[in-house]
Amino acid sequence: MKNSTITIIAGPCSVDEQNIHEIHQIADIETKGARAIAGTRIVGLKSRTGLDSTGAGMGMDFEAYQKNSDIIMQGGGIRDLITAPSAYIAQEIYQKTHLLIATEVMNPLVQLPSFEGILGKGAFLPWNPSVNQLGWHVSQTADFARRNGWHVGIKNGKWLGDHLELANSEVYQGKTTMEKTWAGLVDFVGIIEHDIILIHRGVDVPGKGNFRNIVVHNVAKRVKQASGAKLYFDPSHSYGPKLQSHIVDATVEAMKMKSSNNEYLYDGVLVEVGTSTTDTEQHITVKELESMVKQLSMFRILQEPRDSGTQ
Repeated sequence: MKNSTITIIAGPCSVDEQNIHEIHQIADIETKGARAIAGTRIVGLKSRTGLDSTGAGMGMDFEAYQKNSDIIMQGGGIRDLITAPSAYIAQEIYQKTHLLIATEVMNPLVQLPSFEGILGKGAFLPWNPSVNQLGWHVSQTADFARRNGWHVGIKNGKWLGDHLELANSEVYQGKTTMEKTWAGLVDFVGIIEHDIILIHRGVDVPGKGNFRNIVVHNVAKRVKQASGAKLYFDPSHSYGPKLQSHIVDATVEAMKMKSSNNEYLYDGVLVEVGTSTTDTEQHITVKELESMVKQLSMFRILQEPRDSGTQ
């Protein structure tokens, strides 16, 4: 298989001082004498359905984000912004482990300056939240990526735009709303030095059952083939708390799927691991991650962390 190597990015839903030690545990996981985890999640600001003005559940960067927004509203520029706390953690983790740093970005102009000069070429993967499918925000993220040599991740939107079973069939004709939007966001990225990565996190539609967001692998396959981008699987936001016990097995099966006779469907995994003040019930444990890694290494090559990140 030409893409037999997979990139595993694993870490907490949101980072704080209490779960940093788990990230180091994740970084130390090995299989066949080599490090097995290529990257980790360092998310300091959360996209939530409702705003808690006290900052509860909004992430450790909430106060810094508000201050930086005020600075810009008052006429300040990027050089006037304060550095978000999670960026310092990202810098420390990267320097000690060389793990690729991945994070969710709601407002590129306010959030991404904190990581410039801290994370260089190939070391950073910012992605958009599923609730933000605006091309101009993705375009701004891509501008930062071009300037710094970063990757760009694009999560699919929560809607589908057609009947679930029909849209996810292998014989579906046409394009769903999700496909049009997801592929369109790739166009907003344009050409960058490193990877454009589609992140499939399922869809919130009638008929999803116990899934938090039901997986539509065939829809994701069509977008990958149409766009030429890489494709990662996010089992945490699809299987969710009700199906948490299925995450490891489902991820292993997903990594066996093929988009053609000579290519695997998924190039990587973005999974929530350990404990967090947000959404811990959809995390797998570090031990479960070790089990998943062992199973994956039996039929795929696991990307090791390296200074240049994923290629």
